[in-house]
Amino acid sequence: MKNIIILKSEGNELANQLWNYASIYAYTLERGYKLKNPSFFEYGTFFTIPVTGSLLKILFFLPFINYTKRKTAFRRKVWRKFYTWYSGLVILLHKNTVISYKPQNRKPYYLPPTKESDSTLKKLEQSPGDIYLDGWIFRNPVGIEKYHKEIQEYFQPKKRITSLIDLNIKKLRDNYKNVIGVHIRQGDYKTWRDGEYYIEQKRVREILDGYLKETNTDKTETCFAITSDGQIDTSLFDGLNIFVSKENMVHDLFFLAKTDIILGTNSTFGAFASYYGNISHIVFQKENIDWEYYKNKTTYFENKYSTFVQY
Repeated sequence: MKNIIILKSEGNELANQLWNYASIYAYTLERGYKLKNPSFFEYGTFFTIPVTGSLLKILFFLPFINYTKRKTAFRRKVWRKFYTWYSGLVILLHKNTVISYKPQNRKPYYLPPTKESDSTLKKLEQSPGDIYLDGWIFRNPVGIEKYHKEIQEYFQPKKRITSLIDLNIKKLRDNYKNVIGVHIRQGDYKTWRDGEYYIEQKRVREILDGYLKETNTDKTETCFAITSDGQIDTSLFDGLNIFVSKENMVHDLFFLAKTDIILGTNSTFGAFASYYGNISHIVFQKENIDWEYYKNKTTYFENKYSTFVQY
C-alpha cells in the first residue's frame, strides 16, 4: 500500500498543523493510502495516532512528551532546526516523489476529493513508491466534510486528556443549560501585526453581552467556558457565569469542540474546534459583530470572518 508522508518543515502551532494534517488524511482515505506524519512531533504524543519508526520516535517525538510551550520556545526552535535538516535530507533522497508547496500568495493546494489530482500528483499516484508532501497549506474542504467521522476518530487525544475534557464538560452541563465556548488568544496577538487581531478582554465582555442579547439567551442558564493562552481578568466578567480552563492547548481545543457554540479570536484554533465538534464559530471583531451573518448557523461552516484557515 502506498504511503503518504507529510514532511512539512515549518513549525506551526497546533491548529495550523491540524488543518493541514486532516486535509491530507482525508485525501489518503479517498485513495486508500496510509499516512505518516513525522512533522507532527511537537504534538504527536498528546494523541492516540501511532508513531511509525522507532528512531523518529526517539529523536523527535519523545522529547516533547507533555511539552506545551509555543513555537518560540527554545526547545521547539532547536528541534525544529534538527527536523528541517532531516526533512531536507529526505527531500534530497526522494526528490522525484516530493511535492513541495509553499506559495507566497497563501493559495491552498487542493487535494482529492475536493479537486482532481493535478498532473504531477497523478503521475506519482500511478507510480510505485511513496509520495512526500512538503508544505503547510494543503487543503481538502470536500474531503474533511466527507470523512468528518473518520477524522474525529483519528485525531483523538489520549485518554488522560479526553477524560479530563469529559469531566469538565459534565460539571458545566450538570449546572447550565447552555455551555458557550470562548477562545481568547493573547500572547503573540498583542504585538503581531501591531495587535490588529488582538481583542482586549473588556471588548470580549461586550461581545458576550451582545451574544446574550442577540440570541435572547438567559444568562442565568448559561456558562461561558473560557480558554486562553494568557491570564484572564475574571472581574471583567462579573455578573456572568464563567469557567476558566487552566489546561494545555490540546485539552482546550477539544474541550471547545464539545461546547454548544464558540465565540473566539480570529485564528485557526477556534476554527478547527468548530470543525471538529461541528458547531458554529462566531469570530471576535474590534468593531460591531455581524450578528445577522451568524443567524441560524448552528453547525460548522466556512466562515468569511475566519481569515487564517485558508479554506
